[in-house]
Amino acid sequence: MRWSEDERPWERIYTAFDEVELHLITGILSGEGITYRVKSGRVSQLPFSHSTLGAVEIYVPRSMAPLAKRILLVYRNRSTAKE
Repeated sequence: MRWSEDERPWERIYTAFDEVELHLITGILSGEGITYRVKSGRVSQLPFSHSTLGAVEIYVPRSMAPLAKRILLVYRNRSTAKE
């Protein structure tokens, strides 16, 4: 995917299905200094999210995708180890 103001290719690394998950993932990426973009599939007239209608895709520059995926994997592994 390309955004009109940016010539870099972007890669989808995650799909969030609610606001909490979206803010958690983008917060992790921001904390690691990784630029991201979001593409929302939400329908503002609906008071709820259902399947892909509520999905928000998170993209990073393609060159940063391997690092971003590793960071999220490490975070996920730490989260499940504490349970």
